Amino acid sequence: MINLSPRLKLISDFVPLDSKVMDIGCDHGLLDIYLYQNRIVKKIIASDINLSALNNAIENIKANKLEKEIETRLSDGLENIHAEDEIDTLVIAGMGSNTIVNMLKKDIKKLDKIKTIIIQSNTKLEFLRREIVKLNYYITDEAIVEDNKKIYIVIKFIKGRRKYTKKELYFGPILLSTQSLVFQKYTKDNLKKLQCILSSVPKNKILLRYKIKKEIHLYQDIV
Repeated sequence: MINLSPRLKLISDFVPLDSKVMDIGCDHGLLDIYLYQNRIVKKIIASDINLSALNNAIENIKANKLEKEIETRLSDGLENIHAEDEIDTLVIAGMGSNTIVNMLKKDIKKLDKIKTIIIQSNTKLEFLRREIVKLNYYITDEAIVEDNKKIYIVIKFIKGRRKYTKKELYFGPILLSTQSLVFQKYTKDNLKKLQCILSSVPKNKILLRYKIKKEIHLYQDIV
């Protein structure tokens, strides 16, 4: 049986039982193997735009004797999802938010059948939440985890509509309500970083200083 890192285990916890999943950017395919071995999914396709990464996944899948159960595809995002696949869940991890949003908008018609999108990104999470919400999804779960001295946030979106405040989009509505110890550490560390950045920005950079100060005030409201 595959053992997952805390980051990947958190992602796996968000995958709906008996779902049909496309893992976009599967890397080594460990998540896909775990999901199948633990009978969480009915179907899973491991995909990557990078042939080398996909070959790594293929080797791991073969090593676990699951090549007949887990399909692999070279795919640029949702490009090679087909109606007959009946995919209802997307997992997208380890990419920048701009890349993720552009990918989803590029094949927006394919989202019609997608009920759940699970995303782990390390950049621009306010932008990510806002743009996915615009695609008619809402945040049903979020969690934060520390893995190998790095902090990761995983967000689960479900088809539907809900309104959020600026603060909820910035920090995450569920992360704000739960206020875990890791979240508290994350926000305090980011506040210190922003304060340090502000101190190094020249006084004549008025707009930049204003933008940083606004972010600092958001953090100060919750720390």
